[in-house]
Amino acid sequence: MEAQRYPDDYNGIVSAAPAINWPKVMMQSIWSTAVMNAAGNAVPAGKIRAATAAAVEMCDAIDGVKDGVIEDPTRCRFDPKTLVGKPAGDLGAFTDADADVIRKLWEGPRRIDGTLIWYGQSWGADMTALAATRGTPLQPQAFTFTTDWIRYWLLQNPQYDANALTPQLFDRFWDQSVEQYGIVIGTDNPDLSPFGDRGGKIVLWHGWADQLITAQGTIDYYKRVLQQMGGADKTAQFLRFFLAPGIGHCGGGAGPMPSGQLDALVSWVEDGKAPVTLPASKPVASGIRTRILCQYPLVTKYKGTGSTDDAVNFACAANF
Repeated sequence: MEAQRYPDDYNGIVSAAPAINWPKVMMQSIWSTAVMNAAGNAVPAGKIRAATAAAVEMCDAIDGVKDGVIEDPTRCRFDPKTLVGKPAGDLGAFTDADADVIRKLWEGPRRIDGTLIWYGQSWGADMTALAATRGTPLQPQAFTFTTDWIRYWLLQNPQYDANALTPQLFDRFWDQSVEQYGIVIGTDNPDLSPFGDRGGKIVLWHGWADQLITAQGTIDYYKRVLQQMGGADKTAQFLRFFLAPGIGHCGGGAGPMPSGQLDALVSWVEDGKAPVTLPASKPVASGIRTRILCQYPLVTKYKGTGSTDDAVNFACAANF
């Protein structure tokens, strides 16, 4: 919002997992409740986590390195239907209904007619942060922020039970949310001309395994900025965007955590040295695993030789 609405405030901004696209983010956060209610199937957290683990197991090595992290979730093609009939501990076997719910959480919100309207949570993210269930018998538990969003911002009815959300109401609330508050708190204006023209710089990064705000929403915004601002080369003069594989909301997760973002920004603003990569690290049994984070859409690629725990053995590439 600072860069979009108050471009004179700062010479440089570091933005991490930004809560832009807010009205859409709020409704995506309660998509699981609508899905489980429509299916009459509240999937327990244990099954959702088991499905996530299975997806990571299948897609981990797509980048050529087995490290417990999905480098680029958009390249993962895991089908939860492959879990049907398999045991999930004391929760029983996966059912077709379980697989269908989990698939819809990964796909993202759809209208009743099937139209995809936003992004789901990424493969590798802890979906139980938004797809919570509780009680006996098990019932979906609507995300607290979105419960208040619907009660106080949309309906102005503190008594509304968001846990009773249906797909029909989801459609209605989605439209109202975007139409009524998009311009107010959406914070997704791609025109950053005033900020860029005065020499402002932005280092933007997002964790690929963000469990609360899907990284796909930030990618969507970045692509709109590219279109608005004249392409990648012009945008790179004031905005550099990095994705952190395996990192959750602002931190945590299985991947190496980025560091030095503020140092990179200061060097860019004060010395004119734009960041090409960001350093990232994670403690592991053998010591410290280091990586480089590349500017989107480039990915971090193993060179094929040397320790996979050492960043010097990786480079930025267009594909694996």
